[in-house]
Amino acid sequence: MKAPEILAPAGRLETFKTAMDFGADAVYGACGEYGMRSGAGNFTKEEMASAVKSAAALNRRFYVTANIFPRDSDFTGLKEYFGFLKDINVSAIIISDLGALSLALKEAPGIPVHISVQVNTMNCLSVLEWKKLGASRVILSRELSFEEIREIREKTKGFELEVFVHGAMCVSYSGRCLLSNYLASRDANRGDCAQSCRWKYALVEEKRPGEYLPVFEDERGAYIMNSKDLCTINRVHEFAEIGIDSLKIEGRMKGPHYVAVTTAVYKKAVESCLKDPESYSPRPELYGELQKISHRPYTEGFYFASSVGMNHYPDSEYTAGKEYGGTVTFTEKAMFKAVVARTFKKGQVVEIFNREIKPFEAVIKKIVNGDSLEEEYAKQGREYLFHYEAFGKIREGDIVRL
Repeated sequence: MKAPEILAPAGRLETFKTAMDFGADAVYGACGEYGMRSGAGNFTKEEMASAVKSAAALNRRFYVTANIFPRDSDFTGLKEYFGFLKDINVSAIIISDLGALSLALKEAPGIPVHISVQVNTMNCLSVLEWKKLGASRVILSRELSFEEIREIREKTKGFELEVFVHGAMCVSYSGRCLLSNYLASRDANRGDCAQSCRWKYALVEEKRPGEYLPVFEDERGAYIMNSKDLCTINRVHEFAEIGIDSLKIEGRMKGPHYVAVTTAVYKKAVESCLKDPESYSPRPELYGELQKISHRPYTEGFYFASSVGMNHYPDSEYTAGKEYGGTVTFTEKAMFKAVVARTFKKGQVVEIFNREIKPFEAVIKKIVNGDSLEEEYAKQGREYLFHYEAFGKIREGDIVRL
């Protein structure tokens, strides 16, 4: 059995470093307007060049998204962009358009091209046609069943296939949505989705304008298009068994806590599966860790269920078992530094999440600011030196959570 790649989101340099620290085999991110997440922060060209080099030094990979649906006016910029990606030697370019594929192959020869989930590839003939055209990998549609994925895998042996295994999903086929364009003049297919499917709606009868008729399951209304989040941690071994090459985690808009936990958990599941494939069974503690990050209620999606039960009607809110407090940037003896993401106080018990997925508690004994003065509270957005007591050792890159 071949180990599938764990492909983590890297919306910006901070989460790229987190993904590397927590075991990602590859990451995906973008420089600017040509990826499908214009609000992700993204990389400057200098940051991307540095990140690609860092990933290569660790024998990891950096894939760059250029998967908007381009118009003629985009191709001058895309040509320059692909040339830049060639110069810094990215591991692959992710596209969703036939013209963009042709341009990428011409302007970045030797750089593999992956076909985005936006294309909605749902059959083996399409996979084989993309292969003929020069693609090296296809990211399959999230709307497929596992049995359909298995059949595609069997009929396309030797060609790389990738599937999303975790994260937010759309009401439309893999994001091909016009709601945001229509309601907010923000193009979902060019990286600027307003997430209109998460809004609360009411009905208005044509001859009674201004009289809103709520559609509801409870007193707050109904979020009739709001999908649950995809979570297949208990099915990782099945994807590995049929030979899927890459397991992709959605979330370039997410922060370090989400990236650290999802990356480490899916990596651990794959490692455990490969270590003893005959007797492997899903580990409840891994699913438990995924309950601690920010998420909507989970579903196994179309892969292992019908669309029934995949929507979450009461609201579109996230829940999280733990809150992100910061990432450790320095350690020495019983001290560590971190830029605080949420205010906490001296004497507070925090939890440390590490690469081994063996979280432990630490008591904050002293908080020292940048002027070497003690404080009672660590304030959001500032870096502090913390003195602590714990039954474990804190290391650089570990996640502090509350």
